Amino acid sequence: MSAMQDPQADGETLYREFIGAVAVQDWAAVDAMLADDFQSVHTDGARDKAKEMAMLKAEDLGEISLTDFTSTRGGDTIVATHWLSVAETINGSRLSTKPAPRLTVWRQGAPGWQIIAIANLNPA
Repeated sequence: MSAMQDPQADGETLYREFIGAVAVQDWAAVDAMLADDFQSVHTDGARDKAKEMAMLKAEDLGEISLTDFTSTRGGDTIVATHWLSVAETINGSRLSTKPAPRLTVWRQGAPGWQIIAIANLNPA
């Protein structure tokens, strides 16, 4: 991914690329976007990169709605927050489609922009 000038566009553009790769199940792209030191937190606990990839591969995403993006950039880091509503099924269980807040932290390094942290506040 290339460096972008507008910090508001950065977080939104990067996240839309990420969720798009998850939606079409492009696991090589998703893996490349998650840093090796990645960590997430969900209402059912924390995950490292391997556990996050396993969870993502078990998802079946339907219609996605992203709203209210806010991004801040400091040096090689972007923090982006937004609301996400998605029709998703994980391991056969349908999750709520009610919009829930998300936080994604991106770091720019030699491999490009990678996600180092995600907070997913949608009840699992």
